[in-house]
Amino acid sequence: MRFLFRWTFRLLILMLVLAIGLFLTKDALTKWWIVSEFREQGMDVQIGQLEIGFPLNSTIAANKITVFNLPEYGGSSMLKIDDLFIDCDFSEFLNFRRKLRPHFRQIRVRIEEFNLVETNKGSRNLISLPDTVAKTTALLALDDSPLYFTVGNLNFSWNNLRFTSISANGSTTRSNDMTVNIENHITQNVKTLKDLRPLFTKISKPIGSALTTKLFGRFFD
Repeated sequence: MRFLFRWTFRLLILMLVLAIGLFLTKDALTKWWIVSEFREQGMDVQIGQLEIGFPLNSTIAANKITVFNLPEYGGSSMLKIDDLFIDCDFSEFLNFRRKLRPHFRQIRVRIEEFNLVETNKGSRNLISLPDTVAKTTALLALDDSPLYFTVGNLNFSWNNLRFTSISANGSTTRSNDMTVNIENHITQNVKTLKDLRPLFTKISKPIGSALTTKLFGRFFD
């Protein structure tokens, strides 16, 4: 009995040490996993600081994020995010009576720059934004298309947009920098594309109709 008690106690201590170790290293492990997932897709990403609140709270905070283009789009930076804050609502995942769509109490994102790249064949490094975030847009009117997620409060900022044209060998043939200058645009109760239309419209004003079509596709047809 004493032998069993001693080894049970040691096992509990080991499990406690492992739990503390995982808690202390969860941010680094999560960062490593994210980078690995991007590299499996042939892309690369850099993350300055990442803080996972779980299990103490449901928040995720990160800064100085840079996502790089695929090699066929030049391999340069595609997206630079200075600040990202997400507050998840885990209770939504436990409510099986509703359709399971992730719900975020709050999302705050500050984009420093997005680089839209177009090849000489007309392919781009991003499908239209509505098609990126919406479900079944081919079956529903665009305004009524539900999103893959819902958001209680969206705080969106975007400083700069760069449009780059590249040749068949990957060299830049044209580059145009524009200031989007959206600062803390608030959208509440985001459930469908209709809820994001004011934000998309605000983005479209400083960049012109041609780039608006490239970014938003048939949403502004």
